[in-house]
Amino acid sequence: MFHLLNDYSEGHKLIKIPETALEIFKLPIEKFNSLKPTFFQQYLNAGFIYIFLKIIVIPVIILVILLLILSLLSNRYKSEQLDFKKKKIDATLNDFLTELIFSDFNTEEIKQKIAEFKGTIPYQEKWCRYLILNKLIQFKQNLHGFDQNRILLIYKYFDLQQYSQRLLNDKRWYFKSLGIYHYQVLDYKIKKGHMKSFLKSKNKYLRSNALVAVIALSDEKFGVLDNYQDRISRADELKILDIIYQKQSEVPENIELWLQHKNNSIVLLALKLVIRYKVNLNLSQITYLLMHDDALVRKETLLAIRELKIVQANQLLLAHYSKENHKRNRISCLKTLGVIGNDETLEFAQTLLPEENDLEIKFELVSCIHKLDAFFFDDYTIEDLNQKSLIHKIALHVKNPYLN
Repeated sequence: MFHLLNDYSEGHKLIKIPETALEIFKLPIEKFNSLKPTFFQQYLNAGFIYIFLKIIVIPVIILVILLLILSLLSNRYKSEQLDFKKKKIDATLNDFLTELIFSDFNTEEIKQKIAEFKGTIPYQEKWCRYLILNKLIQFKQNLHGFDQNRILLIYKYFDLQQYSQRLLNDKRWYFKSLGIYHYQVLDYKIKKGHMKSFLKSKNKYLRSNALVAVIALSDEKFGVLDNYQDRISRADELKILDIIYQKQSEVPENIELWLQHKNNSIVLLALKLVIRYKVNLNLSQITYLLMHDDALVRKETLLAIRELKIVQANQLLLAHYSKENHKRNRISCLKTLGVIGNDETLEFAQTLLPEENDLEIKFELVSCIHKLDAFFFDDYTIEDLNQKSLIHKIALHVKNPYLN
């Protein structure tokens, strides 16, 4: 397959070249000159690239930048114009709603005036309806001394319930929650049944918002809590308590059932209502609650006994103290004994004091004894000098909290 070239006599080595390569060497030089260069070889050079960038690429980039700048300026102008329009409509809306709310217009007159007012504003724009709705909510929350039902009447005649209903029909939970909020704030009681359907939602935030709304739209019985099984967050608990306080209602009828509810959140809510309405707990209820599995329920029970000064529970607390395995609850128990205790309590605390090694609990024992007998530590003495010194220091701090 290989040919041998002439062997040079000067001692050069033989070179082996493939036949095909040899044939190439035999081609006349004109053959190479007649080969045509490709497109890229002919045009893709420095001069061509320079002209291409100068004539096409750079002008296109400049044009795109100019278009972006014009678009930004246009959007800015439109935004400023819209803000100006909103402020103008906001001022007009304030005057219009104030007139409707505090006037003596009857239902038909209100309906007619709203229909006329719609023609003077871009009512079909979503932002405009949203502005009206927010304004009504502000009036509802901040103004008093007028017929609250008039706000709901204006809400209906503006057809804003359709906007709220569309939010409720949305698949996203946060839009549903916004619709629920509208009905809750505007006190649209007729929608309470619709809100209850969301109490079984898989989304915990939607369930939470629905519960608060149903309670806000309910009568004073608050029966929705009777069979409620989900945990109530601290934030929702405060909202519910605030709603109940604002309604200035009597003690909920089912509060005794709530104290024995399987849902610990309901029990905690009931105990807070017990304190708020000063409902006196009987000994059987206290015994049941102190045996509760939830440490928070036990702690809230101890607080209720302390706030209501239920002195009959003293013996129960003395027996409960040794069974309580939660440190903060033990401290709370001693705080309560310091309020409702008697001579038996004093003797009980005095016995525990030298044996207690936890400084926080020891401090509360000293405080409890001091509340029951302000002169107890004036001549207090024990054999252990270290304990005696420590107890006297704690007693000095209890008597004077500002002592360093």
